[in-house]
Amino acid sequence: MSLFSLRWRLIWSLILLQVVVGSLVLGGFLGLAWVLGRVVDENGQETVAVIGRAMVRGADGRLAIEPTRELRRLQQADPPLWFIARDERGSEVRSGDVPSVYAALMNALGDVERVALNPENDNTRPKARFERVDTRAGPVAVMAQTGGPLTMENTLKGTGLLFLWLVAPMALLTSLGVILATPFVVKRGLKGVVATAEHAEGIDVHERTTRLPLANVASEIRPLVNAVNRAFDRLNEGYDRQERFLADAAHELRTPITTLQIHLEGLPNDPLKVKLMQASARLATLAEQLLDLQRLDHLVPQEQQVDLKALCERVAADIAPLAIQNRCTLSVDAPQVLTVRGDAPSLERALSNLIQNAIEHGGQGCDIEVRLCEPSCIEVLDSGPGIPEADRERVVAPFHRLVPRGRGAGLGLHLVAEVARLHRGQLTIGSSESGGAKMRLELNLSA
Repeated sequence: MSLFSLRWRLIWSLILLQVVVGSLVLGGFLGLAWVLGRVVDENGQETVAVIGRAMVRGADGRLAIEPTRELRRLQQADPPLWFIARDERGSEVRSGDVPSVYAALMNALGDVERVALNPENDNTRPKARFERVDTRAGPVAVMAQTGGPLTMENTLKGTGLLFLWLVAPMALLTSLGVILATPFVVKRGLKGVVATAEHAEGIDVHERTTRLPLANVASEIRPLVNAVNRAFDRLNEGYDRQERFLADAAHELRTPITTLQIHLEGLPNDPLKVKLMQASARLATLAEQLLDLQRLDHLVPQEQQVDLKALCERVAADIAPLAIQNRCTLSVDAPQVLTVRGDAPSLERALSNLIQNAIEHGGQGCDIEVRLCEPSCIEVLDSGPGIPEADRERVVAPFHRLVPRGRGAGLGLHLVAEVARLHRGQLTIGSSESGGAKMRLELNLSA
């Protein structure tokens, strides 16, 4: 699963959301408690530490209090702080209004190191903490009122510990749950999108009327699917306009080309006439190929028996003069009769294009063989230079030519591939035994 996939983006977003929400909730509670004065030293540990840091010896060697800033803050709190501090010599200092019950307990604690005091179960009487601490004045026993306000530093420290011990484990568990559950949630939520994507794989130039379904697609994705379908509609309209233009152009070209050829026939025989006749023949071929493209797009193959042996011999005989003109040898290897169900005119046109392509690209003097193979396959082989492997897929594309300034228009092999598709077959390009090109027209409509 890619780190940039939708699943990981959701996972990181949800985890970040949990951390942010947890921090905001914790900060909100902390701010509320601070405003209400509830962020206090409940067990008195920090208060005793502040008092310990303020203990010093006076000039007479007796225990004294240094009025530090943090001690003054505690003494100005509400209620005011009270405490008793006594060293090992019996020197004692007091601050605030010390309740008599706690003063009496100070003498009774003996060697106790630390203890929380609440002698009476009365919420109106403040609690206290007793602890022996090391100070600048030496060991001192301190009894102090609890519930004093905490400093910002200690508040943040306590909040960090609270987050570490309470919020962090919960966030870790929820994050683990998010990581495990999100892929299933995303998969379920995108089930309709995946089905739509699979349906889109079947859309091509021959299935232009198919549109993406909206069933089971989430409402957030529906605008995208609708936009894609509208784009398909626009492309279909543009393709139809292009088809109509090519068909109209081909029809309009046929009459002037025929007229041109008639006039050329009346010219004296010289090299210029030959060149002009060749150029007009190219124009006529291009017009016919454009018309063939338009016909094939709307052709439904006729379910009739086609004798492939007779078809190969007939087409080869028709093109033989062109082969002889280019000093090529053309032979047919069809030892037995093979029949298929299909459209005879389109198959004849496809085979004619394959042979003409071999004459065009095989070069003068090449050997061309039309071979009939079982169960329903026609191969055209030549002894020319062949087609590079890197170009074998591209030469089937319309208007693609191996030689940019060649005589062809780049439509012949594309028409053959279209005929193969209409007959549920395929055109494959390979190498012949002599190193030339091998065009294999496979037809799956067997008799």
